[in-house]
Amino acid sequence: MNMYIHFNQEHNVLICKVHQYSVSYKFLARHFLEEHDLDIKVRQGIINYTSQFTMVEPSELSYSLEKVVPVLYLSIITGFQCQYGACNKILGTLKSTQKHCKLDHDWKAKDGSQWVET
Repeated sequence: MNMYIHFNQEHNVLICKVHQYSVSYKFLARHFLEEHDLDIKVRQGIINYTSQFTMVEPSELSYSLEKVVPVLYLSIITGFQCQYGACNKILGTLKSTQKHCKLDHDWKAKDGSQWVET
């Protein structure tokens, strides 16, 4: 099963080796059906294999302003860093950054960009 998925013990997340991003356990079966079109037996094997691990959801990960070593099987992407006060949260897409700013900081489009590309 580990030809498809990697469990990162340092961060307690599942990483899709093909797409090089973290996959939530809640959406694991759907990911391997829709993104990989794998047979039900293979998908069930992946679910069984990953059930042995204690995972955190990708949204529960902590963020560091310090440079970190690359994580095996994760691609390095351009992200967006929130600039509201001391927040500095970094997210991987503009859409997720805008959603964060709306929910956590009551951001509105008329406020302009409250983030920087990193």
